[in-house]
Amino acid sequence: MSYKDMPYHLKDCFLYLASFPEDYEIRARRLIRMWVAEKLIPYDEKKTMELKAEGCLEQLVHRSMIQVSSRHFIGSIKSCRVHDLLRDLAMHHAEKENFVTVFPKPQGVNHPHRVVRRASLQSVDYAEFLNYADKNTRSLLRFGQFQSRPTEIIKFSLLRVVQIENASIIISGLDGLIHMKYLELRDCAIFKWPSNFSWFRLKNLETLDCRRTRFPDSYPHFDIPPTDLWKIGTLRHVLYSSLRRNALEGPPSNADLTNLQSLGWVTGAQTWRKNQLPCLKNLRKLKFDNDAFCGEPRIDWNVVGHLLGTLPYLQTLKIVGYEIPKEIVYPRGLPNYQNLQTLYFHGGLGVNKVEASSFPKYLVKLTLIESNLKEDPMPELGRLKNLQKLRLENTVYTGSEMICPVGFPVLQTLWLNLSVTNSLTIMEGVMPKLKRLTNQCLTTINLPRELSHLQP
Repeated sequence: MSYKDMPYHLKDCFLYLASFPEDYEIRARRLIRMWVAEKLIPYDEKKTMELKAEGCLEQLVHRSMIQVSSRHFIGSIKSCRVHDLLRDLAMHHAEKENFVTVFPKPQGVNHPHRVVRRASLQSVDYAEFLNYADKNTRSLLRFGQFQSRPTEIIKFSLLRVVQIENASIIISGLDGLIHMKYLELRDCAIFKWPSNFSWFRLKNLETLDCRRTRFPDSYPHFDIPPTDLWKIGTLRHVLYSSLRRNALEGPPSNADLTNLQSLGWVTGAQTWRKNQLPCLKNLRKLKFDNDAFCGEPRIDWNVVGHLLGTLPYLQTLKIVGYEIPKEIVYPRGLPNYQNLQTLYFHGGLGVNKVEASSFPKYLVKLTLIESNLKEDPMPELGRLKNLQKLRLENTVYTGSEMICPVGFPVLQTLWLNLSVTNSLTIMEGVMPKLKRLTNQCLTTINLPRELSHLQP
């Protein structure tokens, strides 16, 4: 009854869940980006497509069509699952309407001459799939670990979505997929990449996700990609990390990436000037890595600080560097900085102590790693009224004992892995809403009576 009562776009969003394997934990952001690439979300001039898709996901939750596994601290869905019975319902209607074809096909289902519009490979060999697929296939999703190496993706010239994970693969003909909107090669080992490859041929690309993927040494351009990648004006999410810790070379200063919302990890901002910055006005998430090139300085932090003042929608900022100047940690005079909800600093902060008044007003999640502070940060961090998750690692503080005298009114998670500090004391009435305390190295933790049940 819930399915029949849904509007058409919600039915399509639900049927798309048949693409994922049984008991698979679906990352909400991945699902949302796929929905957008598949044009399943109706246009709304007052919202971004991602926000509209997030609303559709919440509607499916309210209709009990999917189950929420976890939520972000800001309240949005982080991951979800589909109950087995509802997944069977989605697969039944998806097969009936030729919306998604799952391989291997359920027993008793056989449509050898039917066009495969969207293909989901679940524990099936790629070569076997080629016996069914044809040139009209629009989406190719591949889950699980396989021995075979898929080739000839060019065979499916109408592909708009390609998602491959945990695979050793050979890629050929990729730059011929001019309709491509979503390309995800996550946790893969790529043994061969097309020669003379040009990103700009993928002129409709919206999402590029290559996190934790190894690329062949013969193709260094994935570590420092050519500028034609940044000529694609439709880009919305560029997500990359390398096991060799090589970040993407950042967009040039004259790049017009108005639609870009997520960018990371990147380096190479040395060409930027305060009066000549890339157009990134809709950016929500930004990750910089200044250590990606063996410590060679690549980022002009003053310019990055100026960039932060031009990004009104920025919610997440992550920076890795041997030392992060205090102009970045405390960018006074930048009102847009106050809209940030998540901060991640890995590296020396260039100061002896932190000041709560200089952190973003609406900060929800804070991670500090190797900050090398000389004074206990807890008294100041406790004054952050909206902080819900705090993570401290390695040499955040060089003293032996940390004391939380006041504050942390809404903190829910405290994660500690400290290499120098060995003692933590939380006073009475502090952290009244703490639900989770994780301790990796501290030898002594003194908790008030109301938090004694959290003793690790």
